[in-house]
Amino acid sequence: MPKLVPSRPDPMLDVLSTFRLKPTDTFKIVSSKGVLTINRRKSTGEVEQMRVRAKGSFQQLTKFEPAQITIAERRKLEAEMVKSGLTQSEVADLIGVSQATVSLDLKKLKKA
Repeated sequence: MPKLVPSRPDPMLDVLSTFRLKPTDTFKIVSSKGVLTINRRKSTGEVEQMRVRAKGSFQQLTKFEPAQITIAERRKLEAEMVKSGLTQSEVADLIGVSQATVSLDLKKLKKA
């Protein structure tokens, strides 16, 4: 008969409990190539992203407070992020808007 070994919870999944998702939060969880990414928009509008790699040994947390900048400043930030190599979808996740909003903002910046 095989020996039963108690399973240990995956450290990446432990992040879910430490991130303290609330029922009022809007969130998206993606896992790809050993990286767990959680994007959360709080009811206050604040946006957080947590990335966890290497079975929890590396964690990265970013926060964005949209109420602290103007739409013009947000558009400039989006352009800088895209210029640095992020996709429109990645930018959208980081600042809590849709990819379509990022695309429209970038078009408006080009016209200005």
